[in-house]
Amino acid sequence: MNLEAHLHESERRFAHIWKAMAFRGAVAIAFAVAILVWPSIGLTALIALVAAFALATGLTTIVGALIVPMRLGDRAWVAFEGLVGLAAGVAVIVWPNLSAVGLLYAIAALALALGLIELGLAFILPLSGGRSLLLLVSALVTGFFGVVMFARPGAGAIALLGLIGAFALITGITQIAYALELRHVSAALQRRIHPKARPVAQ
Repeated sequence: MNLEAHLHESERRFAHIWKAMAFRGAVAIAFAVAILVWPSIGLTALIALVAAFALATGLTTIVGALIVPMRLGDRAWVAFEGLVGLAAGVAVIVWPNLSAVGLLYAIAALALALGLIELGLAFILPLSGGRSLLLLVSALVTGFFGVVMFARPGAGAIALLGLIGAFALITGITQIAYALELRHVSAALQRRIHPKARPVAQ
């Protein structure tokens, strides 16, 4: 593969990745806002929101793994992350008589699993140091919230909503920040592939 073809492939890859990541971040922020502005939300509605959030992020990640050109090992890691989200969404829906504490444990398990997967992706994906660091920070933040939620299962309803909302909000912000960074990479590659013609000196 010559340099120009390689640049075209890289530009297409990053264009797909940043859009999928931005969508995941937007879904997470919308979920967080719904939780934080609706403090009197019932358990049934909260379960529905959590399930929708997990299913949406899981499906987006799996679609990204299928359509974005990447190595087989990288694709498997990304697809596994999406499957974890889907499994969490389905589990929340089908779990009979799910309590608030049970829901918290499910979200905490999801956060820990996603944090560990993103930690692995930070080291195996072909990213520069700064971008790997950003993904690493996102993994650590996600895992931290998982640990906190496991450590405080007996918190009150308001504290429960605050933890879930804060987790989704910070996760969404870090994902959008990472998506914007990948967008800069895509734009830089596109400029390199299609440089603007310089005006001819008179």
